[in-house]
Amino acid sequence: MHLNILALDLDGTIAENDVVKDETWATLCKAKEAGFTLILVTGRRMSEWSKIRPFEEICAAIVAEDGAAIYFPRNEAMMLPFGKIAPEVIEKLEARNIPLERGLAIAATWRPHDRDVLEVLSNTSYAATIEYNKGAVMVLPPGATKGTGLLTALNELGFSPHNVVAFGDAENDRSLFEQAELAVAVANTAPEIKAIADVVLPDTNGKGVSTLVENLMAGNIPPHAVRSKHMISLGKQADDLPAIISPFTLIDSNLGVFGESGSGKSWIAGMLAEKLLQMEYQICIIDPEGDHRGIRAFPHTLLLGGNKTPPPSVTDVIVLMEYSSISLILDLSLYSMAEQTQYVTDLMHALCSLRQRRGKPHWFLIDEVHYFCQNDDDPLSKLFYKYMQQGGLGLVSYRPSLIAPSLLKIIGNWLLTRIKNTSEQEVLRKYMGEQKCSNRNLEQIASLSSKEAYLCLGNTVQKNPPKAGVIELEATKRIVTHVRHLHKYLRAPLPRDKQFHFFIENHNYKGPRTAASLWEFSEVLHKLPAQIIQYHLERKDFEHWLTETLHDPELARRLHKVANRKLKGEILREVITATVAARFDELESLI
Repeated sequence: MHLNILALDLDGTIAENDVVKDETWATLCKAKEAGFTLILVTGRRMSEWSKIRPFEEICAAIVAEDGAAIYFPRNEAMMLPFGKIAPEVIEKLEARNIPLERGLAIAATWRPHDRDVLEVLSNTSYAATIEYNKGAVMVLPPGATKGTGLLTALNELGFSPHNVVAFGDAENDRSLFEQAELAVAVANTAPEIKAIADVVLPDTNGKGVSTLVENLMAGNIPPHAVRSKHMISLGKQADDLPAIISPFTLIDSNLGVFGESGSGKSWIAGMLAEKLLQMEYQICIIDPEGDHRGIRAFPHTLLLGGNKTPPPSVTDVIVLMEYSSISLILDLSLYSMAEQTQYVTDLMHALCSLRQRRGKPHWFLIDEVHYFCQNDDDPLSKLFYKYMQQGGLGLVSYRPSLIAPSLLKIIGNWLLTRIKNTSEQEVLRKYMGEQKCSNRNLEQIASLSSKEAYLCLGNTVQKNPPKAGVIELEATKRIVTHVRHLHKYLRAPLPRDKQFHFFIENHNYKGPRTAASLWEFSEVLHKLPAQIIQYHLERKDFEHWLTETLHDPELARRLHKVANRKLKGEILREVITATVAARFDELESLI
């Protein structure tokens, strides 16, 4: 579970009448021992919170004065990231003889003296922010809120707001809720703040907080509606309702993306990765064959490895992920299979530790996962299983039957593209059934088009998830590498000397002997004897023509992948034909 940071308001949330009850305090101490990071976020002045409980003993940071003052107990460091209220403003407020309390960075009074505050601010050249909290009027330096103070503390500690559960009850907790991954209101919360909370607890104050924290320690996230900023739209269901999933479905469970070659499974997996990146989650992609290089176009995303250089050491990768919010695509295509396996093994050891310490990366996508874990006894299968117990793994493969059964058993959610092979369908039916995932219409996956997928969520905390069944994928334009001049070659015929000439000696074949365009190439393949296709594939004739004449290295790379699978006969022809047809449809839709 990725929710491992508790941001706690004080008054009215964990404390009532200046008292944090022993039961509440014991639960918070227990959470710290269980590995949760606690941050107190309060409107109280820095001199006041310590009178209630020794929060410095259990909290990694104290965000006080509505975010304007931050204290880090571990090294006794104090920050005033937004500066202080200007002395001139303080002097003018004091000259009005209104009740005024001063903190390290703020000043506070009570209604109806906010009128005096507004008048003073309007008559000076100094900027300030006013925050209301149950009758209190807080005058803050510009930019200071509970939410921005929390973000500053998280940045200093090396954590992400995507791991935060925020508890609050009052008006000044609005910014705290907006920054949190999960916003939780206790029962005594102001109505307007309840309205923006993800979860409203049935109990007040510390009792409500304690109950939810106990559930979080047990790995249970309360069901909740998907906030608009957290919606991942896949398309629409058969009843035309939107097919929307929560990031929690990916991050706190495990997803299997399966489909035959050329059916669009890698495209869908990449689309999910892009949507998480747009929401600023940190992800890591293991890319054995270079399918996801285009994702490097996103901000704060690096492609490591690739055409000329292998990826950096695992130590460097972990440092990058731990001390930044950078997402990584690790292209292992230069490595042999043995080298890839060793690299991924070392990486998984390190990532399991990083996930426990930092709660990130938030999502880990492994393409062609069957390369790494075909048996339960494989060391890498055991590592994947350990990671999957925390959730947050996406597995992509064209052959689920080649994946270790222990991993299939722990997959909670399934996204399938076309699969005609009945034995592969039976594997899916078995393990989806074990996960209580409806599969009575699973035979539909044999006839899925390139614009459809079969979605089944067996493990999600979102309310009203999409029903199991076929969805029509939305027309999302993925970020792809530009294909130079390809628009000339989709249908327009090439000169004779640039056409592809099939070698057909000793074959009684009466059909076309050349392909003058990518469209013709796609059309001819399903008519050719399989021996001809295998001959050109093994000689890399297709790859050379696609790269040097059509300038489409992406399709050449996909056919190279097929060649590596050592397929024969009718299966080879079907896979090659489907791969080329899918690429043609993809390019035609873009152009």
